[in-house]
Amino acid sequence: MDHASRLDSLGAGLERPLLVGAPASLRYLTGFGGSSGYLLVRPGAGSVFVTDGRYGELAEPLVAALRDTELVVSTSGLWDVFRGLLDGVEVLGVEAGHATWEFVRTLESETGVAPEPTTGVVEELRRTKDADEIAALRAAAAAGDAAFTRLRELLGGVSTEEELGWALVDAMRRAGGDAADWDPIVAAGPAASIPHYRAGGKPVGAGLLLLDYGCTVDGYHSDMSRTVWIEGEADPEMVRVYRAVAEAQQAGIAAATAGTSCGDVDAAARDVLAGYGYEEHFLHSTGHGVGLEIHEQPWVRRGNDDLLRVGDVVTVEPGVYLPGVGGVRIEDMVLVTGDGPEVLTESSREMALG
Repeated sequence: MDHASRLDSLGAGLERPLLVGAPASLRYLTGFGGSSGYLLVRPGAGSVFVTDGRYGELAEPLVAALRDTELVVSTSGLWDVFRGLLDGVEVLGVEAGHATWEFVRTLESETGVAPEPTTGVVEELRRTKDADEIAALRAAAAAGDAAFTRLRELLGGVSTEEELGWALVDAMRRAGGDAADWDPIVAAGPAASIPHYRAGGKPVGAGLLLLDYGCTVDGYHSDMSRTVWIEGEADPEMVRVYRAVAEAQQAGIAAATAGTSCGDVDAAARDVLAGYGYEEHFLHSTGHGVGLEIHEQPWVRRGNDDLLRVGDVVTVEPGVYLPGVGGVRIEDMVLVTGDGPEVLTESSREMALG
């Protein structure tokens, strides 16, 4: 990952100093994955990475690989460090989506600097994925696919939804993926009507099963949903729902081209479900960006005029949820290229489990 060039690009576009503290943005700009870090980026050039003694040794080679960047390991307290670094600074950009109200107020009182909330400064750079990021996303997607190919085998060794979730995580680890910071959704039978169902001790059974899971590679996430019928003849109503969702997803994927608005991608999927009479049972947006965060820009939802760009990686995940009956969601990661959409997740989309 070329963190130095990313940091250079950020500094070149700033009008005033920016304090970066969001973990995903720190990792994007420096490669740092610890729990305590701040990056002060000055306009043009010159940055300072601040951490505490727990991470000094870890941060040293990362900062050394950056251009014109100093490492400060705090030993006397964070505010002592910031008072020195911000001497002479009148206005400081602070990430509104990350900094707490307490942090901002304390920053102002301790340093005398006026904090200015910023939105999307680093996120805008993070949105378009470079070749290294795409490679990591492909690898994470491949680990999720590898786990799905073992689903029949995994089912033979578990009894409950929760146990199957653990088995999927283990299978992704064996395929080169690290555990994500969210638990897999494993919803059996009528529980599949709850989009963000929490797996528990319920038996998996032999019928409807909705899975939504992923992992990380080099910090980059995968995200995939599949809905299957495990044994026997599938319920006719769920077969119709599955057909509707599958067609809606294909329409959404086909629409995910550079220059198309996120709202139009959402509408392409939603229109298919409306034709089946299921639109009111589609309870969430069609998708979201995927990268160092599992949910990030761009947002593939109704009314969003943001245009897709080459290098965006988004999910397309329509779903239909019938309370007390069950639900279907099919989700894939899609890379927007100059030649059209490329699906990164390759698992079978058949309802019958092979």
